[in-house]
Amino acid sequence: MSSPPSESLGRRERAFLRVLERKRLPFELSLIAMLLASPCLFIGFYLDDYVGRYIYSDLPGAAELYRVYVGGYGIANGSTADNLWQIEQGHAPWWMYPDLILQAFRPVSLATHLLDAQLWLNSAVFWHAHSVLWLGALVYAAAQLYRGILGVTLGGLAALLLAFDHTHGFVVGFACNRHALVTTTFALLCFGQYRRFRATGSTPAALLAVLLYGVTLLSGELGVALIGYLLAYTLFVDRAPLFRRALAFAPYAVLTVVWRALYNAHGYGAEGSGVYVDPGREPLRFALTLLERGPVLVLGQFLAPPAEVYSLLGEAGARGMWAIATAFLLLFSVALVPVLARSRTARMWAVGMLASLVPAASTHPHNRQLLFASIGAMALIAELWEFHRHTPRAGLLLTVSRAVGGTVLFFHLFLSPLASPFTTCSIAATGPMHRALDGALGDVRGRDVVFLTAPDYWLPRLAQLKLRLAQAPLPRRWRALSFGAESVTLHRTGPSTLVVDYAGGILGSPLLELYRDRRLRMTPGQRVVLAGLVIEVLAVGVDGRATRAQFSFDEDLDAPRFRFYHWEKQRFVPSGVPRLGERRTLPKAELTLSAE
Repeated sequence: MSSPPSESLGRRERAFLRVLERKRLPFELSLIAMLLASPCLFIGFYLDDYVGRYIYSDLPGAAELYRVYVGGYGIANGSTADNLWQIEQGHAPWWMYPDLILQAFRPVSLATHLLDAQLWLNSAVFWHAHSVLWLGALVYAAAQLYRGILGVTLGGLAALLLAFDHTHGFVVGFACNRHALVTTTFALLCFGQYRRFRATGSTPAALLAVLLYGVTLLSGELGVALIGYLLAYTLFVDRAPLFRRALAFAPYAVLTVVWRALYNAHGYGAEGSGVYVDPGREPLRFALTLLERGPVLVLGQFLAPPAEVYSLLGEAGARGMWAIATAFLLLFSVALVPVLARSRTARMWAVGMLASLVPAASTHPHNRQLLFASIGAMALIAELWEFHRHTPRAGLLLTVSRAVGGTVLFFHLFLSPLASPFTTCSIAATGPMHRALDGALGDVRGRDVVFLTAPDYWLPRLAQLKLRLAQAPLPRRWRALSFGAESVTLHRTGPSTLVVDYAGGILGSPLLELYRDRRLRMTPGQRVVLAGLVIEVLAVGVDGRATRAQFSFDEDLDAPRFRFYHWEKQRFVPSGVPRLGERRTLPKAELTLSAE
């Protein structure tokens, strides 16, 4: 695909081509990618990192939570008893779906975290350094693959764009997302061996490729996206007779089917969550979900805003962003038409990228899900550059294609590397959640801590994890009555009884649906029985979401063993309950994220 620079080329373009053709470019790009990600070394631990550090420790209770969380790659195993235990222990909200399944089988990626725990449990620098090294390995493997398929120059450009790609930042900076880096690295190594096998007929390469695909699937379910790239390579690039191509691809198809069957049979996957939709368990619902989330992911991959913005917008804003994303997807598809018509490899990258959106769309859109999509996306941008470098502008289609290609190339070549250090540290935007807990609870030893309101289900759980990791005195019980920014009114109907009214109903935000799909209706009279507390749903809205619930404690709420808190002005503050017969409306539990 590459061509030597001619005398007609400008000095800068010749210099750029020489850079792309450097023999050591894969290694150099690996170092550049790690350098761009290096700011994350100093941001510390956030959110799920605390879960990992706790469950990988030998602290009291850690082993049981490790079992329920499947080593940190799940929050619910489908056991009603285990799910109730989570509510009892303060690890899940009271309205959790009793039969919720949300767990993944990732033993290879899990091994990397267990290594962290053994060597440097409390060192955020080394946890992040470990992830940065995986990024370096990923970029190196991708550069070798690109050059093998596209040639030295064009493959070098694709690798350069991948090394610069800002969409990888969150995955690298959020240590518990390392599984995506591990999975993609093994997938690229597998693809490289598969290509070598098809090009040379090497039996060792054939066997190694199948082995690496198995390791990919055991690293993370995102690895199933590789099957799309392999199939596309088989259809568009491999020139062998059709039967021989099918025979070469067959082991991967069989291995995928067997893996998914065993995955389901052993209870892995998602069911009952509104945040995750499992294509293997709910294919029809997922098809509709893919139409919603796919365009948003494509927009986040090629331009801006990040895909995660979609979930933070209101209903009207989300519709607007989807419309813009769909328009961009159509425009970019038009821009690719002349390239796809001439390039078999471009067709391969396009199909592989689109196929990778299937596992990526299983949860709310976020740029952290785009690692596999970026493999094809960066190659497509490079192919657009190569095509227009040798094709004179003629006609509306080529003009549009050149404009769109130039825009995305400029974005990823010049703006993406500037954004990468910031996206790598973007998890630090959750800092207010952590700062809000510093010294907020006071002396809670042996008490019953009751959060009357909280911005989400994460903060009460994080408060507990921080105390456990610090080996500080713990409360006797953790209880939380409300989650989200809806208005909450408390009515004390008895000495030990609170009735809580939720304006608009619980699960007001899509992100709160992690533990329960809002389509799973609740019914008046539904109860959750905990130690010292019985929760009963008193009323639901037309959509089945609870609008009123009664909390009956086993002791007078004025008893000294209770410590009440509500969320106000970006932190938990000591609170109290209304007097008998009185009502009290609490401020909306709103949280503003900031990296300050």
